[in-house]
Amino acid sequence: MEVQAGVVRVLVVLAVACVLAVAGLAQTPPATPPATVQCATCNDRGVVACRMCGRAQCKSTHPVLYCSEAAKCRDCGGTQLEECAKCEHAPEVDLAKRRAEITAWLAAMKPIDDTLGHPSMRCESAHFTLTFDIKAIEIKGVANAHLAMHVFLDRLEDLFSDFCKDLGCGEKDFLGSTHVMLWSNEKDQTKASSKYTLQSSNTESKLMGAKPVVSIFFDKTRLRDESELHAAMVHEVAHCLLSNVYDGVWPGNLKAGWIDEGLAHVYENRYFGEVRHYCYVEDDASKAYKFGRWESDVRNAVEQKKAPEFLTVTGLDTVAMSAEQRQFAWSYCDYITRGLPGKFGALAKAFKSKRVVSDALPLALRMNPLEFEANWKKWVLETYSNKGKK
Repeated sequence: MEVQAGVVRVLVVLAVACVLAVAGLAQTPPATPPATVQCATCNDRGVVACRMCGRAQCKSTHPVLYCSEAAKCRDCGGTQLEECAKCEHAPEVDLAKRRAEITAWLAAMKPIDDTLGHPSMRCESAHFTLTFDIKAIEIKGVANAHLAMHVFLDRLEDLFSDFCKDLGCGEKDFLGSTHVMLWSNEKDQTKASSKYTLQSSNTESKLMGAKPVVSIFFDKTRLRDESELHAAMVHEVAHCLLSNVYDGVWPGNLKAGWIDEGLAHVYENRYFGEVRHYCYVEDDASKAYKFGRWESDVRNAVEQKKAPEFLTVTGLDTVAMSAEQRQFAWSYCDYITRGLPGKFGALAKAFKSKRVVSDALPLALRMNPLEFEANWKKWVLETYSNKGKK
């Protein structure tokens, strides 16, 4: 009898549990069915690509805020969008407001064209304005100058991303965007450099600080192809980004030329596999100093104990550095950006606040100059190849 009673109790418990489970299921609201797209033409965005722009649509991997070529379209006014005629959804973009923004941007840029006496192509992204007055330039897979301009704008944004990673900084750390001007006419370069960089140059110049400007003449006797123009742009813009970040102070004239010139060469070497560009180097000995891959030269100098002492390279303004000192400055910065990732920003802050190297290194890198030099030499021997470029 006790066994039977136990069985009955178990059955009752199971029955109650089933009732509760069913009740629970009944109280659970049914899952919301996935939303269906009502308009396959625009995916319910209410806008589609402007049909009149056609193949003239801007093509960039980074968002483009404004483009003078796109603004020439009478149908869309540069928005490159039009309302979808096949759905009732309101446009996700206020097209009238966007047109007004583009018109205001064009008006703000017009004084540049007035100064030069002719219109130039121009575009803008989150961190750069690019004036691109180059009518013909060969870039593999790029059909025309308009698309070439967007390639160069993307390259600038790529540099900005790498710079932020290397310094451990973010958008909030910059005082403003950089305006890059690329010219195919020497007279335009001379006029633009004098007006916007405050130094007359028929080759290239820059204004550093809170509102940086870079102006470069695409002289094919000096910059033979688009790759060399790219390298010159990278070098000059790297200087400007370093001057702009945190405080608008250029460390190159605060006895920290080695981080100023060294970092600019880091990006050349990273992107092109060699160093191609110098700033402020005018004397004959410097001009004769070879460009190219520097890893083997630096490694051989360390192995043979012929490398200059670290403290003889530091403590100089950029303009005072010799070509050989720039080579080792590049390697010091290469070590910091690759061997001590994210630390360069703290070092830049220290020098920008006018600290000397003996104070800056312990503060930013937790090592004194002698420790830095020893660690750098060890890293060079472990990292650099002793084989030169073939």
